[in-house]
Amino acid sequence: MILLKTCSVLLTILFFYAAKRLNKKRPSLLFSPAVLAPAAMIVFLLVAGVPYVEYSQATSWISEMMGVVTVAFAVPLYRNWAILMAHRRMILLSLATGSLIAILAGVSTAMLVGLGQSAAISVIPRSITLPIALSVSEAIGGMPAMTAVFGMLTSFAGVFLAPWVIKRMKLRHPVSIGLMYGMGAHMLGMVKAFERGDTEGSSATLAVIAGAMITVVWAFTLMPLIMSWFAI
Repeated sequence: MILLKTCSVLLTILFFYAAKRLNKKRPSLLFSPAVLAPAAMIVFLLVAGVPYVEYSQATSWISEMMGVVTVAFAVPLYRNWAILMAHRRMILLSLATGSLIAILAGVSTAMLVGLGQSAAISVIPRSITLPIALSVSEAIGGMPAMTAVFGMLTSFAGVFLAPWVIKRMKLRHPVSIGLMYGMGAHMLGMVKAFERGDTEGSSATLAVIAGAMITVVWAFTLMPLIMSWFAI
């Protein structure tokens, strides 16, 4: 067990470091460490025949460190709090509207393509950070595993499309750009927003936090309406 833990941790760090080096040479979403490192780890686990549960237990302390990293994002948020509060009405309205559209679009698309009721419910919290999304999915009767898949796809799509949207919509204000990244691609978008600037990253952080709370309210408020739609 000790050997498994050591190898799992070392390989995870090695794959991430190699992905970072490759991403510097080929800076694109497909060569992002968020894509390459998990893909390499999945291939290794399949070839080595190591169950994911064992790997997850062996590297649990890495996951626990995410809590420390998440708290660290509060520092730039505090530093730019005055700027964000100056635009509080626009921020709240934008996040509420974006959250509502994301839920309605997700449920409608899932039903139109015939994914079924379970998938439609599971897609409701896809636009919020995964730890909260999984809990919301379970609470409203969805499938957390499917929610995780929808959430990751949303995050990758948001980061991939963000530069195109910024260019086409001619977005210039750092708060608007940050809100788009945070609401459209949650944690991964938040990281990309910080690459653009401190204000963008802080706005994205606020979008992830406030957007999650707003989505939870929308999810439980709209569930009776959505369930009646399924019954038609």
